[in-house]
Amino acid sequence: MRNFKYLLFILVCMACVMPTKVSACTGIQVQATDGSVVFARTMEFGTPLKSNILFVPRAQNWISQAPNNSDGMTWQNQYAFLGVNAFNKKFFIDGVNEKGLYIGCFWFPGNAKYQEESENTANIVTPQMLATLVLGSCATIEDVQKKISEITLVGVEFKELNMVLPLHWVVMDSTGKGLAIEPIGGNVVVKENPVGVFTNSPTFSWHLQNLSNYINLTPSNSQPLKIDEFIINGIGQGTGLLGIPGDLTPPSRFVRAALYRNAAEKVDTTDSAINQAFLLINNISIVKGIARETSSNGKTSYDHTQWTAVYDLKRHRCYFRSYNNQDINMVQLDKLPLDGDQVLSIPLWDTKPDFNDATGKAAPL
Repeated sequence: MRNFKYLLFILVCMACVMPTKVSACTGIQVQATDGSVVFARTMEFGTPLKSNILFVPRAQNWISQAPNNSDGMTWQNQYAFLGVNAFNKKFFIDGVNEKGLYIGCFWFPGNAKYQEESENTANIVTPQMLATLVLGSCATIEDVQKKISEITLVGVEFKELNMVLPLHWVVMDSTGKGLAIEPIGGNVVVKENPVGVFTNSPTFSWHLQNLSNYINLTPSNSQPLKIDEFIINGIGQGTGLLGIPGDLTPPSRFVRAALYRNAAEKVDTTDSAINQAFLLINNISIVKGIARETSSNGKTSYDHTQWTAVYDLKRHRCYFRSYNNQDINMVQLDKLPLDGDQVLSIPLWDTKPDFNDATGKAAPL
């Protein structure tokens, strides 16, 4: 009974901090023994984002919006970068720059609270512009920490969704060092990311503490258990992970991603890390229909994996696939015109798979 009451208390607490509608994005880092770092993330959302890959050369001019339709911070990007956008806008959901720095924004509803205003509008950056600023201005984790201390993050409505975007961010540099950046109570909280995974609400600190509830899980199969003269044997492989949460909530995905990443066999090369990252993130992907919500007007939306991207922070590449096209495509930042004068777009959304025909490769055994 005491355990039941404790479980009920935990569920009530989660109900208080968890929003009724959650975008189910998940990120996982893989680091090879040769030192290369890759980061995989899924993008789940109920509204079609119509994302494509954008490439931004150096020395482009940017203006962040501020409240009351005024201008906030202005800057020119020092580094070239590429990443995934939304709604055909220069709004970067994530990306990597020429120095191997990655940033990704993740949905953070029920927890994201930005500063409401600032006397110095020249320092104001909106949530939808933070990734663009970081990618264009920072080369290392230390650069990101310094940049965050210099700006004021203020919520301004993102017109395409008619709302202030509730976001938090994961940052990774080419050494594998990572950060979680979260707007909490009007302040920007920056924490080291020691586990290499990221999801949504609640806060990153909460997720780290929640891992303690699964300390008994292991990739090693459980040994038989003897009760008097009766021997209990495990049924098949994987008995060490009996009890791992398999649902689609952010806490469960965080636990699953952290334990799978930790248990996965170490790989030697960048290409092996990219392959492993896709395999790991496959365990988190969501098929349309298994996570749904019906609004008060009777319309049903389906949170599903609209696209998956894996970033190679060593070679500055983005590997990607979409819900309707599971072929893996790749863009190489270093082969694009870093000093060009135009932002370039590479199709991701609404492409079709090739289904390469291997029939002609048939040969005698």
